[in-house]
Amino acid sequence: MHSYRGFLLIFLGGVIGLVTLYLPPSATHAQQPTQQRTVEDVQIIGRRRLRQEDILYYVQTRPGDPFSEAQIQRDLQTLLTLGFFDKVASRVYSEEGPRGGVVVIFEVKELPIIRDLQFQGLHSLAESDILKTFRERRVGVSKESTYDPVKARAAERVLKELLAARGHPNATVEKKVENVSQTSIALTFVINEGGRVRVMDIEFEGNQVFSDKKLRGQMKLVQQSGLITRFQSKDILDREKLDFDLHKVDNYMRSKGYLQARHGEPRIEGIGKRRTGFPILPLPFLSSVDEGLRITVPITEGKVYRLGDLKIEGNSIFSEQQIRSVIGLSKGDVANGEKIGKALYENLKKYYGNQGFIEYTAELNPTFKDNPQNANEGIVDFTVTIDEGKQFTLNRLEFIGNTFTRDNVLRREVLINEGDIYNQTAWEYSIVKLNQLGYFDPIDKDKDADFKTDEEQAQVSVNLKVSERGRQQISFNGGLSGIGGSFFGLDYSTNNLLGRGEVLSLQLNAGNRQKSAQFSFTEP
Repeated sequence: MHSYRGFLLIFLGGVIGLVTLYLPPSATHAQQPTQQRTVEDVQIIGRRRLRQEDILYYVQTRPGDPFSEAQIQRDLQTLLTLGFFDKVASRVYSEEGPRGGVVVIFEVKELPIIRDLQFQGLHSLAESDILKTFRERRVGVSKESTYDPVKARAAERVLKELLAARGHPNATVEKKVENVSQTSIALTFVINEGGRVRVMDIEFEGNQVFSDKKLRGQMKLVQQSGLITRFQSKDILDREKLDFDLHKVDNYMRSKGYLQARHGEPRIEGIGKRRTGFPILPLPFLSSVDEGLRITVPITEGKVYRLGDLKIEGNSIFSEQQIRSVIGLSKGDVANGEKIGKALYENLKKYYGNQGFIEYTAELNPTFKDNPQNANEGIVDFTVTIDEGKQFTLNRLEFIGNTFTRDNVLRREVLINEGDIYNQTAWEYSIVKLNQLGYFDPIDKDKDADFKTDEEQAQVSVNLKVSERGRQQISFNGGLSGIGGSFFGLDYSTNNLLGRGEVLSLQLNAGNRQKSAQFSFTEP
Protein backbone atom coordinates (compact mmCIF):
# COMPACT_ATOMS: atom_id res chain seq x y z
CA MET A 1 0.00 0.00 0.00
CA HIS A 2 2.76 2.43 0.96
CA SER A 3 4.82 1.44 -2.07
CA TYR A 4 1.82 2.18 -4.31
CA ARG A 5 1.43 5.69 -2.84
CA GLY A 6 5.15 6.36 -3.21
CA PHE A 7 5.10 5.34 -6.83
CA LEU A 8 2.09 7.63 -7.50
CA LEU A 9 3.81 10.64 -5.91
CA ILE A 10 6.98 10.04 -7.96
CA PHE A 11 4.94 9.78 -11.17
CA LEU A 12 3.01 13.05 -10.52
CA GLY A 13 6.22 14.87 -9.65
CA GLY A 14 7.75 13.82 -12.96
CA VAL A 15 4.72 15.01 -14.94
CA ILE A 16 4.74 18.40 -13.24
CA GLY A 17 8.46 18.75 -13.93
CA LEU A 18 8.02 18.00 -17.64
CA VAL A 19 5.13 20.53 -17.93
CA THR A 20 7.23 23.16 -16.19
CA LEU A 21 10.17 22.41 -18.48
CA TYR A 22 8.26 22.88 -21.76
CA LEU A 23 5.89 25.75 -20.85
CA PRO A 24 7.17 29.33 -21.42
CA PRO A 25 8.31 31.20 -18.35
CA SER A 26 5.29 33.58 -18.47
CA ALA A 27 2.95 30.62 -18.05
CA THR A 28 4.64 29.43 -14.89
CA HIS A 29 4.38 32.71 -13.06
CA ALA A 30 1.41 34.89 -12.19
CA GLN A 31 0.93 37.63 -14.79
CA GLN A 32 2.29 40.94 -13.59
CA PRO A 33 -0.13 43.92 -13.78
CA THR A 34 0.42 46.19 -16.80
CA GLN A 35 1.85 49.58 -15.89
CA GLN A 36 -0.62 52.47 -16.55
CA ARG A 37 0.66 54.75 -19.35
CA THR A 38 0.58 58.53 -18.97
CA VAL A 39 -0.78 61.16 -21.34
CA GLU A 40 2.15 63.30 -22.48
CA ASP A 41 0.23 65.79 -24.65
CA VAL A 42 -3.23 66.57 -26.06
CA GLN A 43 -3.29 68.07 -29.54
CA ILE A 44 -6.00 69.48 -31.84
CA ILE A 45 -5.36 69.31 -35.59
CA GLY A 46 -7.53 70.43 -38.50
CA ARG A 47 -8.89 73.57 -36.85
CA ARG A 48 -9.06 76.81 -38.80
CA ARG A 49 -11.33 79.26 -37.06
CA LEU A 50 -11.44 78.11 -33.46
CA ARG A 51 -8.53 78.50 -31.06
CA GLN A 52 -6.93 75.36 -29.65
CA GLU A 53 -7.37 76.49 -26.04
CA ASP A 54 -11.09 77.08 -26.63
CA ILE A 55 -11.51 73.52 -27.91
CA LEU A 56 -9.38 72.00 -25.12
CA TYR A 57 -11.67 73.66 -22.58
CA TYR A 58 -14.27 70.95 -23.32
CA VAL A 59 -11.74 68.07 -23.20
CA GLN A 60 -11.39 66.28 -19.85
CA THR A 61 -8.16 64.45 -20.77
CA ARG A 62 -5.13 66.45 -19.61
CA PRO A 63 -1.34 65.92 -19.88
CA GLY A 64 -0.17 63.90 -16.89
CA ASP A 65 -3.43 61.96 -16.57
CA PRO A 66 -3.48 58.16 -16.90
CA PHE A 67 -4.39 57.27 -20.47
CA SER A 68 -7.95 55.96 -20.95
CA GLU A 69 -9.34 54.97 -24.32
CA ALA A 70 -12.89 55.25 -22.98
CA GLN A 71 -12.27 58.79 -21.72
CA ILE A 72 -10.89 60.13 -25.00
CA GLN A 73 -13.90 58.68 -26.82
CA ARG A 74 -16.16 60.52 -24.38
CA ASP A 75 -14.18 63.69 -25.03
CA LEU A 76 -14.71 63.26 -28.77
CA GLN A 77 -18.47 62.92 -28.28
CA THR A 78 -18.44 66.08 -26.16
CA LEU A 79 -16.72 68.00 -28.96
CA LEU A 80 -19.18 66.69 -31.56
CA THR A 81 -22.18 67.82 -29.51
CA LEU A 82 -20.92 71.43 -29.64
CA GLY A 83 -22.16 71.68 -33.22
CA PHE A 84 -18.89 73.10 -34.58
CA PHE A 85 -17.43 69.99 -36.20
CA ASP A 86 -18.31 67.48 -38.91
CA LYS A 87 -19.31 64.29 -37.08
CA VAL A 88 -18.24 62.05 -39.95
CA ALA A 89 -14.84 63.59 -40.65
CA SER A 90 -13.73 64.07 -37.01
CA ARG A 91 -11.91 61.42 -34.98
CA VAL A 92 -9.54 60.83 -32.06
CA TYR A 93 -6.47 58.59 -31.92
CA SER A 94 -3.27 58.16 -29.92
CA GLU A 95 0.43 57.88 -30.75
CA GLU A 96 3.59 56.93 -28.89
CA GLY A 97 5.08 59.90 -27.09
CA PRO A 98 8.79 60.78 -27.17
CA ARG A 99 9.07 60.03 -23.43
CA GLY A 100 7.35 56.66 -23.56
CA GLY A 101 3.88 58.02 -22.85
CA VAL A 102 0.88 58.65 -25.10
CA VAL A 103 0.04 61.66 -27.27
CA VAL A 104 -3.75 62.09 -27.75
CA ILE A 105 -4.70 63.73 -31.05
CA PHE A 106 -8.17 65.08 -31.89
CA GLU A 107 -8.47 65.47 -35.66
CA VAL A 108 -11.44 67.75 -36.38
CA LYS A 109 -13.05 69.27 -39.42
CA GLU A 110 -14.81 72.53 -38.69
CA LEU A 111 -18.23 73.14 -40.18
CA PRO A 112 -18.30 76.34 -42.26
CA ILE A 113 -20.19 79.51 -41.40
CA ILE A 114 -23.22 80.57 -43.47
CA ARG A 115 -22.20 84.02 -44.72
CA ASP A 116 -25.12 84.41 -47.13
CA LEU A 117 -28.60 82.86 -47.14
CA GLN A 118 -30.88 83.20 -50.17
CA PHE A 119 -34.28 81.84 -51.26
CA GLN A 120 -34.63 81.72 -55.06
CA GLY A 121 -38.02 81.32 -56.73
CA LEU A 122 -39.97 82.28 -53.62
CA HIS A 123 -43.26 84.11 -54.26
CA SER A 124 -45.90 82.88 -51.80
CA LEU A 125 -43.94 83.56 -48.62
CA ALA A 126 -41.93 86.42 -47.20
CA GLU A 127 -38.36 85.63 -46.20
CA SER A 128 -39.00 87.16 -42.78
CA ASP A 129 -41.81 84.63 -42.18
CA ILE A 130 -39.50 81.77 -43.13
CA LEU A 131 -36.70 82.93 -40.84
CA LYS A 132 -39.19 83.45 -38.01
CA THR A 133 -40.45 79.87 -38.45
CA PHE A 134 -36.85 78.60 -38.49
CA ARG A 135 -36.27 80.31 -35.13
CA GLU A 136 -39.52 79.04 -33.60
CA ARG A 137 -38.83 75.45 -34.66
CA ARG A 138 -35.14 75.74 -33.81
CA VAL A 139 -34.04 74.62 -37.25
CA GLY A 140 -30.62 76.21 -36.78
CA VAL A 141 -30.24 77.75 -40.26
CA SER A 142 -29.57 81.49 -40.42
CA LYS A 143 -26.88 83.93 -41.46
CA GLU A 144 -23.67 83.65 -39.43
CA SER A 145 -24.73 80.27 -38.04
CA THR A 146 -22.73 77.06 -38.46
CA TYR A 147 -23.70 75.11 -41.57
CA ASP A 148 -24.81 71.56 -40.79
CA PRO A 149 -26.12 69.33 -43.64
CA VAL A 150 -28.60 67.71 -41.23
CA LYS A 151 -30.04 71.09 -40.27
CA ALA A 152 -30.16 72.12 -43.93
CA ARG A 153 -32.30 69.06 -44.74
CA ALA A 154 -34.59 70.00 -41.85
CA ALA A 155 -34.88 73.49 -43.33
CA GLU A 156 -35.92 71.97 -46.69
CA ARG A 157 -38.67 69.99 -44.95
CA VAL A 158 -39.97 73.06 -43.11
CA LEU A 159 -39.98 75.07 -46.35
CA LYS A 160 -42.09 72.40 -48.05
CA GLU A 161 -44.55 72.42 -45.14
CA LEU A 162 -44.86 76.21 -45.30
CA LEU A 163 -45.41 76.17 -49.06
CA ALA A 164 -47.99 73.37 -48.76
CA ALA A 165 -49.88 75.48 -46.21
CA ARG A 166 -49.97 78.27 -48.82
CA GLY A 167 -51.48 76.03 -51.48
CA HIS A 168 -48.34 74.59 -53.08
CA PRO A 169 -48.14 70.95 -51.90
CA ASN A 170 -46.17 69.95 -55.02
CA ALA A 171 -43.39 72.49 -54.47
CA THR A 172 -39.79 71.31 -54.69
CA VAL A 173 -36.88 72.64 -52.66
CA GLU A 174 -33.20 72.02 -53.33
CA LYS A 175 -30.22 73.46 -51.54
CA LYS A 176 -27.14 74.84 -53.29
CA VAL A 177 -23.91 75.35 -51.38
CA GLU A 178 -21.11 77.59 -52.69
CA ASN A 179 -17.76 78.13 -51.00
CA VAL A 180 -17.05 81.73 -50.09
CA SER A 181 -13.78 80.95 -48.33
CA GLN A 182 -12.14 78.00 -46.62
CA THR A 183 -14.30 78.60 -43.54
CA SER A 184 -17.57 80.00 -44.95
CA ILE A 185 -20.22 79.19 -47.53
CA ALA A 186 -23.22 80.75 -49.25
CA LEU A 187 -26.41 78.71 -48.88
CA THR A 188 -29.22 79.05 -51.43
CA PHE A 189 -32.55 77.25 -51.41
CA VAL A 190 -33.80 76.91 -54.98
CA ILE A 191 -37.59 76.73 -54.87
CA ASN A 192 -40.07 75.69 -57.55
CA GLU A 193 -43.47 76.42 -56.08
CA GLY A 194 -45.46 74.78 -58.87
CA GLY A 195 -49.12 75.53 -59.49
CA ARG A 196 -51.57 76.54 -56.81
CA VAL A 197 -53.81 73.74 -55.59
CA ARG A 198 -57.25 74.35 -54.07
CA VAL A 199 -59.79 72.12 -52.34
CA MET A 200 -62.80 71.80 -54.66
CA ASP A 201 -64.87 69.08 -53.00
CA ILE A 202 -65.20 67.74 -49.46
CA GLU A 203 -67.29 64.59 -49.35
CA PHE A 204 -68.22 62.07 -46.65
CA GLU A 205 -69.02 58.42 -47.13
CA GLY A 206 -70.75 56.00 -44.78
CA ASN A 207 -72.83 58.68 -43.07
CA GLN A 208 -76.56 57.96 -42.82
CA VAL A 209 -77.80 60.19 -40.00
CA PHE A 210 -75.69 63.28 -40.61
CA SER A 211 -75.76 64.94 -44.02
CA ASP A 212 -72.61 66.05 -45.82
CA LYS A 213 -73.75 69.65 -45.44
CA LYS A 214 -74.05 69.32 -41.65
CA LEU A 215 -70.63 67.71 -41.32
CA ARG A 216 -68.99 70.25 -43.65
CA GLY A 217 -70.55 72.98 -41.53
CA GLN A 218 -68.38 71.89 -38.56
CA MET A 219 -65.20 72.48 -40.56
CA LYS A 220 -63.91 76.02 -40.10
CA LEU A 221 -60.28 75.90 -41.24
CA VAL A 222 -60.47 73.81 -44.44
CA GLN A 223 -63.45 74.44 -46.72
CA GLN A 224 -64.48 74.04 -50.34
CA SER A 225 -63.24 76.69 -52.75
CA GLY A 226 -65.54 79.66 -53.25
CA LEU A 227 -65.51 83.39 -53.75
CA ILE A 228 -65.04 84.09 -50.04
CA THR A 229 -62.90 81.13 -49.00
CA ARG A 230 -60.26 81.93 -51.66
CA PHE A 231 -59.59 85.28 -49.97
CA GLN A 232 -59.57 83.66 -46.52
CA SER A 233 -57.14 80.94 -47.77
CA LYS A 234 -59.50 78.32 -46.32
CA ASP A 235 -59.57 76.38 -49.60
CA ILE A 236 -55.91 75.44 -49.10
CA LEU A 237 -55.15 71.94 -47.86
CA ASP A 238 -53.24 71.97 -44.58
CA ARG A 239 -53.13 68.52 -42.99
CA GLU A 240 -52.90 69.83 -39.43
CA LYS A 241 -55.91 72.08 -39.98
CA LEU A 242 -57.78 69.25 -41.69
CA ASP A 243 -57.14 66.92 -38.73
CA PHE A 244 -58.35 69.64 -36.34
CA ASP A 245 -61.55 70.11 -38.34
CA LEU A 246 -62.24 66.38 -38.55
CA HIS A 247 -61.93 66.08 -34.78
CA LYS A 248 -64.56 68.81 -34.55
CA VAL A 249 -66.73 66.68 -36.85
CA ASP A 250 -66.28 63.76 -34.42
CA ASN A 251 -67.20 65.95 -31.45
CA TYR A 252 -70.31 67.17 -33.25
CA MET A 253 -71.56 63.62 -33.87
CA ARG A 254 -70.78 62.63 -30.26
CA SER A 255 -72.64 65.68 -28.99
CA LYS A 256 -75.73 64.16 -30.59
CA GLY A 257 -75.30 60.92 -28.64
CA TYR A 258 -73.31 58.95 -31.23
CA LEU A 259 -70.48 58.29 -28.79
CA GLN A 260 -68.71 55.74 -30.99
CA ALA A 261 -68.79 57.92 -34.11
CA ARG A 262 -65.42 58.59 -35.71
CA HIS A 263 -63.80 59.50 -39.00
CA GLY A 264 -61.37 57.38 -40.96
CA GLU A 265 -58.24 58.31 -42.89
CA PRO A 266 -59.23 60.92 -45.50
CA ARG A 267 -58.49 60.17 -49.15
CA ILE A 268 -57.08 63.04 -51.18
CA GLU A 269 -57.09 62.93 -54.97
CA GLY A 270 -56.48 65.40 -57.76
CA ILE A 271 -59.38 66.22 -60.07
CA GLY A 272 -57.56 68.37 -62.64
CA LYS A 273 -57.86 72.05 -63.35
CA ARG A 274 -61.03 73.85 -62.30
CA ARG A 275 -62.17 77.46 -62.29
CA THR A 276 -62.41 78.85 -58.77
CA GLY A 277 -63.73 82.07 -57.33
CA PHE A 278 -66.22 84.02 -59.46
CA PRO A 279 -68.01 81.27 -61.38
CA ILE A 280 -68.90 83.09 -64.61
CA LEU A 281 -66.38 85.68 -65.75
CA PRO A 282 -62.58 85.30 -65.55
CA LEU A 283 -62.02 88.43 -63.48
CA PRO A 284 -58.53 89.20 -62.12
CA PHE A 285 -58.12 88.37 -58.40
CA LEU A 286 -61.72 87.09 -58.27
CA SER A 287 -61.33 84.07 -60.50
CA SER A 288 -58.59 81.70 -61.65
CA VAL A 289 -58.03 78.24 -63.05
CA ASP A 290 -56.22 76.07 -60.51
CA GLU A 291 -55.47 72.44 -59.83
CA GLY A 292 -58.30 70.93 -57.79
CA LEU A 293 -58.43 68.41 -54.95
CA ARG A 294 -61.22 66.20 -53.69
CA ILE A 295 -61.20 65.12 -50.03
CA THR A 296 -63.24 62.03 -49.17
CA VAL A 297 -63.69 61.24 -45.48
CA PRO A 298 -65.00 57.83 -44.34
CA ILE A 299 -67.48 58.12 -41.45
CA THR A 300 -68.57 55.51 -38.91
CA GLU A 301 -71.64 56.71 -37.03
CA GLY A 302 -72.63 53.76 -34.86
CA LYS A 303 -75.84 54.09 -32.85
CA VAL A 304 -77.20 56.79 -30.60
CA TYR A 305 -76.72 56.23 -26.86
CA ARG A 306 -78.79 57.33 -23.90
CA LEU A 307 -77.44 57.86 -20.40
CA GLY A 308 -77.89 54.92 -18.02
CA ASP A 309 -76.21 54.87 -14.62
CA LEU A 310 -73.77 57.63 -13.64
CA LYS A 311 -71.41 56.68 -10.82
CA ILE A 312 -69.03 59.22 -9.27
CA GLU A 313 -66.03 58.17 -7.18
CA GLY A 314 -63.21 59.94 -5.35
CA ASN A 315 -65.03 63.23 -4.65
CA SER A 316 -64.93 64.89 -1.24
CA ILE A 317 -64.93 68.66 -1.86
CA PHE A 318 -68.06 68.73 -3.99
CA SER A 319 -71.00 66.43 -3.40
CA GLU A 320 -72.23 63.95 -5.95
CA GLN A 321 -75.33 66.09 -6.48
CA GLN A 322 -73.21 69.18 -7.22
CA ILE A 323 -71.12 67.27 -9.76
CA ARG A 324 -74.26 65.88 -11.40
CA SER A 325 -75.63 69.41 -11.70
CA VAL A 326 -72.44 70.52 -13.43
CA ILE A 327 -72.73 67.64 -15.91
CA GLY A 328 -76.39 68.54 -16.46
CA LEU A 329 -77.64 65.18 -17.78
CA SER A 330 -80.22 62.84 -16.29
CA LYS A 331 -80.87 59.16 -16.78
CA GLY A 332 -82.54 58.54 -20.13
CA ASP A 333 -81.19 61.72 -21.77
CA VAL A 334 -79.24 61.48 -25.00
CA ALA A 335 -75.61 61.08 -23.93
CA ASN A 336 -74.02 64.32 -25.09
CA GLY A 337 -70.34 63.40 -25.17
CA GLU A 338 -69.18 66.96 -25.80
CA LYS A 339 -71.19 68.27 -22.85
CA ILE A 340 -69.87 65.58 -20.51
CA GLY A 341 -66.27 66.20 -21.56
CA LYS A 342 -66.59 69.96 -21.10
CA ALA A 343 -68.16 69.50 -17.68
CA LEU A 344 -65.41 67.18 -16.39
CA TYR A 345 -62.31 68.64 -18.03
CA GLU A 346 -63.15 72.35 -18.10
CA ASN A 347 -65.93 73.38 -15.72
CA LEU A 348 -65.13 71.05 -12.81
CA LYS A 349 -61.41 71.68 -13.26
CA LYS A 350 -62.10 75.39 -12.87
CA TYR A 351 -64.32 74.87 -9.81
CA TYR A 352 -61.68 72.74 -8.12
CA GLY A 353 -59.00 75.27 -9.14
CA ASN A 354 -60.96 78.01 -7.37
CA GLN A 355 -60.56 76.02 -4.15
CA GLY A 356 -56.81 75.51 -4.64
CA PHE A 357 -57.02 71.96 -6.02
CA ILE A 358 -54.98 72.73 -9.13
CA GLU A 359 -53.98 69.12 -9.79
CA TYR A 360 -57.56 67.89 -10.14
CA THR A 361 -57.96 65.16 -12.76
CA ALA A 362 -60.96 63.08 -13.82
CA GLU A 363 -61.20 59.77 -15.63
CA LEU A 364 -64.33 58.81 -17.54
CA ASN A 365 -64.97 55.10 -18.12
CA PRO A 366 -67.99 54.23 -20.31
CA THR A 367 -69.76 50.87 -20.50
CA PHE A 368 -71.84 50.41 -23.65
CA LYS A 369 -74.91 48.18 -23.63
CA ASP A 370 -77.78 47.40 -25.98
CA ASN A 371 -81.15 48.90 -25.28
CA PRO A 372 -83.63 46.02 -24.91
CA GLN A 373 -86.52 48.37 -25.66
CA ASN A 374 -85.05 49.89 -28.84
CA ALA A 375 -82.63 48.02 -31.07
CA ASN A 376 -81.58 51.25 -32.80
CA GLU A 377 -80.34 52.80 -29.58
CA GLY A 378 -77.85 51.89 -26.89
CA ILE A 379 -77.37 52.61 -23.21
CA VAL A 380 -74.11 53.87 -21.75
CA ASP A 381 -73.16 53.73 -18.08
CA PHE A 382 -70.45 56.12 -16.92
CA THR A 383 -68.06 55.79 -14.00
CA VAL A 384 -66.37 59.10 -13.17
CA THR A 385 -63.23 58.69 -11.07
CA ILE A 386 -61.98 61.97 -9.58
CA ASP A 387 -58.50 62.58 -8.18
CA GLU A 388 -58.75 65.86 -6.27
CA GLY A 389 -55.12 66.08 -5.18
CA LYS A 390 -53.95 68.48 -2.49
CA GLN A 391 -55.13 72.01 -1.77
CA PHE A 392 -52.35 74.40 -2.84
CA THR A 393 -51.47 77.84 -1.53
CA LEU A 394 -49.58 80.53 -3.42
CA ASN A 395 -45.98 80.49 -2.23
CA ARG A 396 -44.16 83.02 -4.44
CA LEU A 397 -45.28 85.32 -7.24
CA GLU A 398 -42.46 86.69 -9.38
CA PHE A 399 -42.59 89.01 -12.38
CA ILE A 400 -40.01 88.65 -15.15
CA GLY A 401 -39.37 91.31 -17.79
CA ASN A 402 -40.62 94.42 -15.95
CA THR A 403 -37.37 96.36 -16.24
CA PHE A 404 -39.09 99.71 -15.63
CA THR A 405 -42.41 99.08 -13.90
CA ARG A 406 -42.07 98.35 -10.22
CA ASP A 407 -43.31 95.08 -8.76
CA ASN A 408 -45.81 96.74 -6.41
CA VAL A 409 -47.62 98.27 -9.42
CA LEU A 410 -48.22 94.78 -10.79
CA ARG A 411 -48.95 93.15 -7.44
CA ARG A 412 -51.78 95.54 -6.63
CA GLU A 413 -53.61 94.29 -9.73
CA VAL A 414 -53.30 90.64 -8.67
CA LEU A 415 -56.22 89.38 -6.58
CA ILE A 416 -54.20 86.63 -4.85
CA ASN A 417 -51.62 87.34 -2.18
CA GLU A 418 -48.71 85.11 -1.30
CA GLY A 419 -49.88 82.69 1.36
CA ASP A 420 -53.49 82.64 0.13
CA ILE A 421 -55.22 79.54 -1.17
CA TYR A 422 -54.72 79.56 -4.92
CA ASN A 423 -57.81 80.62 -6.90
CA GLN A 424 -57.88 79.98 -10.63
CA THR A 425 -60.68 82.46 -11.41
CA ALA A 426 -58.98 85.21 -9.40
CA TRP A 427 -55.73 84.53 -11.26
CA GLU A 428 -57.38 84.76 -14.68
CA TYR A 429 -59.13 88.01 -13.74
CA SER A 430 -55.79 89.37 -12.48
CA ILE A 431 -54.30 88.79 -15.94
CA VAL A 432 -57.21 90.77 -17.42
CA LYS A 433 -56.49 93.67 -15.04
CA LEU A 434 -52.78 93.61 -15.87
CA ASN A 435 -53.57 93.78 -19.58
CA GLN A 436 -55.88 96.74 -18.96
CA LEU A 437 -52.97 98.77 -17.57
CA GLY A 438 -51.55 99.13 -21.06
CA TYR A 439 -47.97 98.91 -19.78
CA PHE A 440 -47.18 95.58 -21.42
CA ASP A 441 -47.74 93.59 -24.56
CA PRO A 442 -50.81 91.33 -24.20
CA ILE A 443 -50.16 88.72 -21.49
CA ASP A 444 -51.30 85.15 -22.14
CA LYS A 445 -52.50 83.44 -18.96
CA ASP A 446 -51.27 80.05 -20.19
CA LYS A 447 -48.12 80.73 -22.22
CA ASP A 448 -46.62 83.52 -20.11
CA ALA A 449 -47.20 81.93 -16.69
CA ASP A 450 -44.83 79.26 -15.37
CA PHE A 451 -46.26 77.23 -12.49
CA LYS A 452 -43.95 75.27 -10.18
CA THR A 453 -45.54 73.04 -7.56
CA ASP A 454 -44.11 71.67 -4.33
CA GLU A 455 -46.00 68.45 -3.64
CA GLU A 456 -44.75 67.98 -0.10
CA GLN A 457 -45.57 71.50 1.07
CA ALA A 458 -48.69 71.79 -1.16
CA GLN A 459 -47.46 75.14 -2.49
CA VAL A 460 -47.36 76.64 -5.95
CA SER A 461 -45.00 79.36 -7.19
CA VAL A 462 -45.77 81.42 -10.29
CA ASN A 463 -43.34 83.24 -12.57
CA LEU A 464 -45.19 85.64 -14.91
CA LYS A 465 -43.35 86.91 -17.98
CA VAL A 466 -44.19 90.41 -19.22
CA SER A 467 -42.86 92.54 -22.06
CA GLU A 468 -42.98 96.29 -21.53
CA ARG A 469 -44.16 98.61 -24.27
CA GLY A 470 -43.66 102.34 -24.89
CA ARG A 471 -44.94 104.40 -21.97
CA GLN A 472 -44.27 108.04 -22.99
CA GLN A 473 -45.65 110.29 -25.71
CA ILE A 474 -44.32 113.66 -26.79
CA SER A 475 -45.54 115.88 -29.62
CA PHE A 476 -44.95 119.36 -30.98
CA ASN A 477 -47.44 121.59 -32.76
CA GLY A 478 -47.61 125.10 -34.05
CA GLY A 479 -49.48 127.35 -36.44
CA LEU A 480 -51.06 130.70 -37.19
CA SER A 481 -54.62 131.80 -36.40
CA GLY A 482 -56.55 135.03 -36.60
CA ILE A 483 -57.38 135.00 -32.90
CA GLY A 484 -54.30 133.57 -31.28
CA GLY A 485 -51.75 134.72 -33.79
CA SER A 486 -48.71 132.55 -34.26
CA PHE A 487 -48.18 129.89 -31.58
CA PHE A 488 -46.06 126.91 -30.65
CA GLY A 489 -47.14 123.96 -28.46
CA LEU A 490 -45.60 121.05 -26.58
CA ASP A 491 -47.54 118.00 -25.31
CA TYR A 492 -46.04 115.35 -23.05
CA SER A 493 -47.75 112.43 -21.34
CA THR A 494 -46.83 109.20 -19.62
CA ASN A 495 -49.09 106.56 -18.10
CA ASN A 496 -46.35 105.02 -15.96
CA LEU A 497 -44.32 107.77 -14.32
CA LEU A 498 -41.03 106.42 -12.98
CA GLY A 499 -42.49 102.93 -13.10
CA ARG A 500 -44.97 103.75 -10.29
CA GLY A 501 -48.11 103.46 -12.43
CA GLU A 502 -48.86 107.18 -12.07
CA VAL A 503 -50.29 109.23 -14.96
CA LEU A 504 -48.75 112.59 -15.84
CA SER A 505 -49.64 114.91 -18.71
CA LEU A 506 -48.33 118.38 -19.53
CA GLN A 507 -49.49 120.77 -22.26
CA LEU A 508 -47.74 124.06 -23.01
CA ASN A 509 -48.81 126.60 -25.65
CA ALA A 510 -47.03 129.90 -26.25
CA GLY A 511 -47.81 132.59 -28.86
CA ASN A 512 -47.50 136.31 -29.51
CA ARG A 513 -51.08 136.92 -28.24
CA GLN A 514 -51.82 134.22 -25.67
CA LYS A 515 -50.15 131.60 -23.53
CA SER A 516 -51.55 128.54 -21.74
CA ALA A 517 -50.37 125.66 -19.63
CA GLN A 518 -52.19 122.55 -18.44
CA PHE A 519 -50.91 120.02 -15.96
CA SER A 520 -52.56 116.85 -14.69
CA PHE A 521 -51.42 114.07 -12.37
CA THR A 522 -53.26 110.89 -11.40
CA GLU A 523 -52.33 108.46 -8.65
CA PRO A 524 -54.21 105.15 -9.17
